[in-house]
Amino acid sequence: MRVSRPREDIRLTGRDAELAALDEVIEALLTGQPQVVDIQGEPGIGKTRLLDELVSRAESRGITVMSARIPKYGSQPSFVAFSELFERIGLTAPTELPRHSLYATVVHEVAKAAAQSGFAVVLDDLHLADPMSLELLEHLAGSHFRTPVLIAFAYQSASVPPLLPSVLARTRLPVTRLAPGPLQAADVAALVPDATPLRRKLLLTASGGNPLYLRALDRLDGRTITSLADPELVGAEALPDALRALLVTDLRALTETQRQVAYAAAVAGSPADLDVIVTIAGLSEVTVLGSLDELVTLGILTLEGAQFSFRHPLVRAAMYQSAGITWRTRAHRQAELYLRMCGGPLSLRAFHAARAARFGDADAAEILVDAAIVAMDTAPATAAAWLERALEVAPAADRRIELLLARALGLSGDLTRSRRILHDMLGDAGPIRERAVRYCVTTERLLGRFDEAKALLEAEFDRSTDLNPDEAGGLAAERAGIAILADDHETCVHYAFEAISYGSKVDKRGQVATGFTLAALASLRSGATATARERLTTAVGFIDSLPDMELREYIHALPPLAWVELELDQHADAARHVRRGVDLARGSGRVDVLPALLVVEAAVADRAGQLGRARQRAEEARELAKSMGSTEMLATACSVELAPTLWQCGPGQARKLAVNAPESRWWAENTNLALAAIHNASGAHETCVEHITAHIGGASAWGLPGWRGHLAIAQAELGRFDEAFVLADTAVDSAVALDLPFQIGMALHARSRVLTACRKPEAALDDAEAAVRAFSTAPLHRARSQELVALNLAALRSLTQARSQLGHAKEGYLVSRAQWLSTQIRLTETRLGARAPRPRRPDAIGTVAALSGRELQVAELVATGLTNQEVAARLYLSRKTVEGHLARVFTKLGVKSRVGVAQRLAGR
Repeated sequence: MRVSRPREDIRLTGRDAELAALDEVIEALLTGQPQVVDIQGEPGIGKTRLLDELVSRAESRGITVMSARIPKYGSQPSFVAFSELFERIGLTAPTELPRHSLYATVVHEVAKAAAQSGFAVVLDDLHLADPMSLELLEHLAGSHFRTPVLIAFAYQSASVPPLLPSVLARTRLPVTRLAPGPLQAADVAALVPDATPLRRKLLLTASGGNPLYLRALDRLDGRTITSLADPELVGAEALPDALRALLVTDLRALTETQRQVAYAAAVAGSPADLDVIVTIAGLSEVTVLGSLDELVTLGILTLEGAQFSFRHPLVRAAMYQSAGITWRTRAHRQAELYLRMCGGPLSLRAFHAARAARFGDADAAEILVDAAIVAMDTAPATAAAWLERALEVAPAADRRIELLLARALGLSGDLTRSRRILHDMLGDAGPIRERAVRYCVTTERLLGRFDEAKALLEAEFDRSTDLNPDEAGGLAAERAGIAILADDHETCVHYAFEAISYGSKVDKRGQVATGFTLAALASLRSGATATARERLTTAVGFIDSLPDMELREYIHALPPLAWVELELDQHADAARHVRRGVDLARGSGRVDVLPALLVVEAAVADRAGQLGRARQRAEEARELAKSMGSTEMLATACSVELAPTLWQCGPGQARKLAVNAPESRWWAENTNLALAAIHNASGAHETCVEHITAHIGGASAWGLPGWRGHLAIAQAELGRFDEAFVLADTAVDSAVALDLPFQIGMALHARSRVLTACRKPEAALDDAEAAVRAFSTAPLHRARSQELVALNLAALRSLTQARSQLGHAKEGYLVSRAQWLSTQIRLTETRLGARAPRPRRPDAIGTVAALSGRELQVAELVATGLTNQEVAARLYLSRKTVEGHLARVFTKLGVKSRVGVAQRLAGR
């Protein structure tokens, strides 16, 4: 009956607080203070593991331990929990002693044993203990020990031993109470680090955070875990025998009546109504109520208001499967008939009808269809299952059901099956065909088949002259969406405003919002930033006015909306809208749009310097894209993961993600820009030049500063300074024309890199400092520019300032968890002070030749009569920077006024 030692191959994860509390108990015990430890929780939550840790830590500190686990089965002899203790202190026949004498002897012997180095009594599964063991425990806990005695026990929270509350209430010993809760997402990630984010999420949902169940589930395939995570799919996949045996361990001792009521509760639903349980069980209400009380007392069921639930969904699944298919089918049929007669909830009727209906049952088919329509926007996977069942039992084929099924499959992410059904319906006529075309276009777009989607739309517009405004508006929005993916800005705007027009006619605010969002995105990518801002403002007004129920229909507008907000430097709004979209998609089972939302959420996190979060979101998007069969979305998710992977892991790891570029020209440009950065980061500058040369011809106005900036850096590193200067200047000019702070920062950073390579530290410093200011909402990129500032300050011999800026850069990398950049910055540290400017000729002092390149630029503009503010605007500098340059100009030229500067320049 000894408690097992902690297993080294299984980490005790998510229990830091509990372990810290146990350490405090041990420390207190070693100072001579007796202690009581009370651990309670559901089966499998980790009570035994905590006791194991307590025993291990106590023994490692020289404390003597007597530990026992109460047997689960068989009749319990008196004092079963203390049999080993009796043996240790020489009590061979404890039951023959008077009780008070026995208890006094035990207390005396325990106190004596504790006097040497401490003594611990550790009892597991105390809820199974016999009354005599509990009485002796009460006597021990109530004793006034003066030696370091530890009494620790664990029990199921649903089966509190009868005497225990009074024991804990009366004890004079300090009591440490622990109630370990379910594991969290981070704990699951630590337990199964090799699992994908999607699998970890399913494991957490199906296990409810129970460590024992989680480890058992981790041995199963994804399909089985998915079915176990959804209570509506109970019984859809058979539980493996090993898992079912684990779950029904506590159910073996049930009486026949208790077991029958438990079967009925498992079939009735989750939670289950009393009337349905009584109907299924076929027993009197009094008998059922009695058994339900007993099942609650045993911790198998819990009472929630007037309904009953199993303590864990997996226990329900195990009980459901144990009932047998024949018994279950009959039970579902009884429940469906009862609910039909009393007008029960539609979803519950569908749950039972799906498992009880026979072929030709038109009523059951109609129930399933009606329930699926209601569930479509909140649980499309469940709706799809009900519709498939409706097709199986319906007396005749029904195109309406097939269309609904295709829609449900598409929304739940099963794009391939949805497309197959929809293509079979394209030859039909009437309203069903119009909807089939619209759904099919959406499916083709999500799969990355843009040519097919475009052809379908054009054929539909050519074929139908009397489309109803609702369908026409939806098709117009799809046409605009496909156009923006192809970077066809003019077509996008045309159809976006058609969607707006149709939406206004039928009072569809979500459709109007979608139109303005797509028009804003087209304006942004074509370089019309002011127009993009105006259209975005209108779109946001409509989006924010929509309640969640209405927004669900237009949730696909949120990814482009948040993307435009991100590029317009409206980070808080972008984060807010993408989070609302993700929450809506998860809450309503909208797998079709979730990857796109996660991609944008990854981009928002990347821009905010949250590299780990960015990669997690991108990885989850990748897994969802794989499950959907969408190679386009998979490539898009990889695209957004490139930059954070580069900064965290380096160019080698990042390059592995760039297997295929997306078909979408929009996302392909993002991918290729990221690849250009990777090439430069790895030192493959010639490769970078070749890469950009091959793709820059199709650059958007939005992407042009980035292309030119990367190319300028590559050319400068290759020693082609003339080309690099021209490219860097045009990159800054085009970024300023866009009036996008992040783009301006990137262009200034690139030009500073070029100037640094050309050994022009003053000009490079100006651009790097300006980039730092432009990156006010992009902390990682601000840190990169601060590193450039440090490098050029060092070249100008301002070593104290250089070290300060380098410290800011290192802190930025640390906060962003940019490990690769943190490694690379060490090279910059070794170069501090290594690039000193060449000494000027003594005879140059007092002449124009004494001026640096940037100082000469400032002097020439001042000589034309420009103010400091006007010079700053012309050179993209701050006024303070210009004032500093001008002060040095006065000193070097030996003049005291702006007029003197003009005279010096005129006489050179």
